[in-house]
Amino acid sequence: MSEAREDPVLLALARLRRPALDRAVAAFSRLGDYGVGWVVAGAALALALGRPGRALAFAALVWGTLGLNYAVKRVVRKERPAHGGAAPPLIQAPASPSFPSSHAAMSAAAAFGLSELVPGAWPLFATLAVLMALSRLYLAVHDTVDVVAGALLGSAVGAAYLLLA
Repeated sequence: MSEAREDPVLLALARLRRPALDRAVAAFSRLGDYGVGWVVAGAALALALGRPGRALAFAALVWGTLGLNYAVKRVVRKERPAHGGAAPPLIQAPASPSFPSSHAAMSAAAAFGLSELVPGAWPLFATLAVLMALSRLYLAVHDTVDVVAGALLGSAVGAAYLLLA
């Protein structure tokens, strides 16, 4: 799946594109850049709940997942989807390799970490993580395999975090 036009999920999401939605998805996806949006949300929630130690643990979860993800990227070195075709990228793709998706990995891990803070809100956190992962496909800066692998990596790290929490 080296070209965007070969990925049926990219094609399906490209059919949904509309200018206002494009802007909204790009803005939402930017919240996942380097995990900053997740760390701010998790730290704020932990502090609001009177659990300052969890704020630091949550930041370590998200940024540790990012570090692990980049280690995998350096080994695999998969290129980003080709520009052009039926699903051209809507934003400038990061210069880093494509596999696995850092946004998907950090989002999945963050969903686990946030659910430790507010256990009953797992469906909300999982939905936000899925939407973040899908944003990378909608914007056409990843192939489906990149996002799935990132989500699996982040889920594994998040599950380990819950075991240790």
